[in-house]
Amino acid sequence: MLLRSGKTIKNFTSINFIRDRFRFRSGSIILNQSLSSQLVKRNYATNSLINISNINANKYSKSKFNTNQFIQKIVLALFPIAGFCLGTWQIQRLRWKVGLIEECEERLSKPPMILPKRIKLEVLNDYFYRRVKTLGKFLYDKEMLLGPRTFDNKHGYYVITPLERENGTTVLVKRGWISKDKVNPSTRKNNQFEGIVNVEGVLKSAEKKNWFTPKNNPDRNEWLWTDVETMAERTGAQPVLIEQSLEGSPYLINQMIEDGIPIGKIPNVDLRNTHLQYAITWYSLSIATSVMFYMLMKKPPAGHFNRKVMQG
Repeated sequence: MLLRSGKTIKNFTSINFIRDRFRFRSGSIILNQSLSSQLVKRNYATNSLINISNINANKYSKSKFNTNQFIQKIVLALFPIAGFCLGTWQIQRLRWKVGLIEECEERLSKPPMILPKRIKLEVLNDYFYRRVKTLGKFLYDKEMLLGPRTFDNKHGYYVITPLERENGTTVLVKRGWISKDKVNPSTRKNNQFEGIVNVEGVLKSAEKKNWFTPKNNPDRNEWLWTDVETMAERTGAQPVLIEQSLEGSPYLINQMIEDGIPIGKIPNVDLRNTHLQYAITWYSLSIATSVMFYMLMKKPPAGHFNRKVMQG
């Protein structure tokens, strides 16, 4: 009985060992399955986050690309409009300039008028290119040289001399061109007429200064462009400029150059008129950029061809 009991106890112990071992293995299997399930879920979650991040990045990149492309189209669309507006503005300027030239030519065709004793500066613009004549005395000690300028392929300067009139007022006279070897007044003393002289010429306006106009140096008496206001202030004259007309026969010009006699100008309207060229340029740019804009709008968006191939 005891033996049987011992066998029974041994068998019972074996059964318990097997059961415990089975439980351990089952637990391991369950644990492994649980860990595997968690790892799969974690990997899936990680991959999902990566995919979502990639999708968001692609959406952001595509949105940014579309925004940049939209801005480029807007900017390119403005070029034809701006070119057309500027071309139209130049056409308006052309009409204004043509009218001004015709008006100046009409003034120039009139006979010379006596320069009034009292000049109203506020209405002086209405008399530009009007032929005038006056009497006075040249103030050679206040002479100014404008240049350098060329005449007949020779280098020289224009002589501007204040003229003191009989009533005491002073105006500026652009007497004409002299060669560079006659710049020193002592080389042309014989041709500097003393006393009262008769001056006939054309009323001219000051040159307009722009970004490319060099600076004058009044302290050194160096004048690169006609600044009538400053010239008049330096010499005590009124801001009135008379461009003296050519005196004598044009066939005597060579002799005048040798003698240092200033060579005046033949009266003519020398206003520049380049508005037509500018208008053509702006209209051409407007047409060219319009074609570019049309080609850009006609071009299919990026990726359209690839999507079409994949769908096919």
